[in-house]
Amino acid sequence: MSAAGVCTVLVHAKDQKVGDGFLQVPFFGSLRSRFPNARITLAVSIGGSAYASTLNEVVSPIIDEVIENAGLCLRKSQVFSWRRPFDGRGFDLVIDMQKNWWRTLAVRRVRHKLFISASRHFLFSDRWPPSFKKPERLIDQFMMLLDAVGQEPVADLPPQRWFGPGEERVATDLLPAGETYVGFVPGAGDRGKCWPLDYYVALAREQARKSRRPVFVLGPGEADWLSALRQSVPEALTPGWQNGEPTPVIRNPLQVAALGSRLSAAVTNDCGTAHMLAAGKTPLVSLFGYTNGRKYQPATPRFRRLEARDYGSTDVAAIPYEDVAAALESLLGRQSPA
Repeated sequence: MSAAGVCTVLVHAKDQKVGDGFLQVPFFGSLRSRFPNARITLAVSIGGSAYASTLNEVVSPIIDEVIENAGLCLRKSQVFSWRRPFDGRGFDLVIDMQKNWWRTLAVRRVRHKLFISASRHFLFSDRWPPSFKKPERLIDQFMMLLDAVGQEPVADLPPQRWFGPGEERVATDLLPAGETYVGFVPGAGDRGKCWPLDYYVALAREQARKSRRPVFVLGPGEADWLSALRQSVPEALTPGWQNGEPTPVIRNPLQVAALGSRLSAAVTNDCGTAHMLAAGKTPLVSLFGYTNGRKYQPATPRFRRLEARDYGSTDVAAIPYEDVAAALESLLGRQSPA
């Protein structure tokens, strides 16, 4: 099926957290470069999508329609339903990003001319990639779906721009020129992914002693840490927080990406904020416990990845403080003040 023969494309995702949204943008950009004139639709079965809200401006050139709470694969009984999804609406190409076999069969009921899925080693897919070897990185696994389609890029897209002048101005106001800013992301949606907070505090103090400004990037769920961090590291900045509450200037994920462009380096857990900072090209020390660091590594040009598995554990706390400090220094070695 050539690019000219594809007028409509449906991409299905079971769900999509904000971090997933950042991670998946290169996939959709590559899809658009293959089918520049097609109407591309994203359907998320469970919950909403950042592409319909906070990331809409970023993806609007590459995605035409977002359907939230599509409910395509909620129950196994949907595999056998006589009613077609979307009231029978059809697509030239359907790509299923998730890999659960029965969910794939439910999604496959969407009317289509070509169906692509990696589920069960492409068992339910109409086409296959040149190689079945599974890449380590998640984004490369998504790209494997496009390899299976068999259409090479036919259009050059402009470089991805994550934030504009407005976000840049706010970031500069929060982190003015003249200092070396070092970021710390001690939280995560799952606290089981968090390197010990005391280690982050010690690392921030060490940076302050080296005349670098520590910057704690906290999410709304980490408000209970704010007071203790300010007391433990009085030199540190907590941009976007005022009187113990998050302020509007930093609630937008794109603003976090802009903030990341002001950081000389950062240490982060496996979390959505890491992918936001990566969009700002922040050099990152990424810490992984029970999750797969090679699979979920943020896409930033310069990074150091430390995994608990390399220390015989799945507990992120097993990563030694000294190794994290050394990795951070290796990133900061060639940095200069913002």
